Amino acid sequence: MPFNNEEEINAERKKWVLSDYEFRTNFNSVFNELILTGGNEPSIHRPKFIMIGGQAGCGKSMLVGKEFQSLENGAMIIDQDELRTKHPAYKQIHDEYTEREEFLLLKRYLDQLVNTIIDYAKKERFNLILESALRSVSKFIKNTQDVRQDDYHTKLSILAVHPDEANLSMFTRFCTFLKKEGECRRNTRVDEDSVIKIPENIEKMDRLGIFDDITISKRGNESTKFLPIQVYSQRQTPNIPPAYAYKTAINQERVSEEEFEKRYHELRPILESYKQQVQLERLDAFYSQFKARKEQERESSGQFPTGH
Repeated sequence: MPFNNEEEINAERKKWVLSDYEFRTNFNSVFNELILTGGNEPSIHRPKFIMIGGQAGCGKSMLVGKEFQSLENGAMIIDQDELRTKHPAYKQIHDEYTEREEFLLLKRYLDQLVNTIIDYAKKERFNLILESALRSVSKFIKNTQDVRQDDYHTKLSILAVHPDEANLSMFTRFCTFLKKEGECRRNTRVDEDSVIKIPENIEKMDRLGIFDDITISKRGNESTKFLPIQVYSQRQTPNIPPAYAYKTAINQERVSEEEFEKRYHELRPILESYKQQVQLERLDAFYSQFKARKEQERESSGQFPTGH
């Protein structure tokens, strides 16, 4: 059911609100699971809070893995996509609502869960790793300021991937899940504003001075076992603004038209075979936007495709 306004969202959300007791029980289960999976021990030195940033589909999980490996005492990894599934009624919500509706209905639960995890982790002096797509950063700024007040070393670690590549990777991930599990509810919304929004938010957080270091990494390759490669550190090169370093990095590895065409024609038949009409429309719209943008670039440079 599409929501027309905030009032309708709130009315539907009330059906799934947990009581204080239900939330506390749910939180205890999630927190204990995070301790077990993170191999976490209280830090004997200054604990670390690492925010992993990057556009949806860029491969942040690989950067999470690299940062996790760098920590002696492990870390509590806050993956918001994963935590959303910890709501006791998640399966029912997942089955009854669309991807967007599910996101809206569980947003307050997720915010409460993330904030409570951070509060309790701080008391235990656990290292923390938190993922963000850097689309809206107000709550993450507050999280960072809170841990900083508790003497955490703070770092913003960003994976820079060109938006065309990140968006193609989202569809590839979706198709991989389709073939493996028969369905996928992961995000495939093409983010046309990320080129502007992410650098703006990097600059916004930089001005606040809430991070001890801001680093930029690029996707790795076979020689690095596909772990991301760091190409910038604000602490090491303070004369270069991190937003500029990010924009430079994403523009160094663009997707060629030939590569785009090849991957588009590989993805489309998969979506067709699984009758994924919404995803097909998104993919086709992305394809049209890409082609139109390339045509504008050719016209601006005075170049035309062969046979024009």
